[in-house]
Amino acid sequence: MTWIPPAKDPTRNVWLQLGLPDAEEHYLKAELVLRLDRSITALGLTQRAAARRLATSPPELSKILRGKFSEVSLERLMRFPTALGHRIEIKIGRAGGRHGGGRTS
Repeated sequence: MTWIPPAKDPTRNVWLQLGLPDAEEHYLKAELVLRLDRSITALGLTQRAAARRLATSPPELSKILRGKFSEVSLERLMRFPTALGHRIEIKIGRAGGRHGGGRTS
């Protein structure tokens, strides 16, 4: 069985199923927002406190957490978890190479 990255797997990426342009980027953004929401909850932060730490406004954070993040850049979304004390790793490997399976947190 060949491992397919989630962003390229049509069974896991609704944007790919819908044939939308930039489907992989939308998937990555959604994954970042999901993890951002989990981090805010785990830290016990209010949206106001989280917005302060993320250098954004509470209304903008609320909008992002409700799934309206298409106009927010991927780079900006990647800065949010780091502002909450997380590290982001980008791994590049050979196409078609073996992968250990699963995703990393």
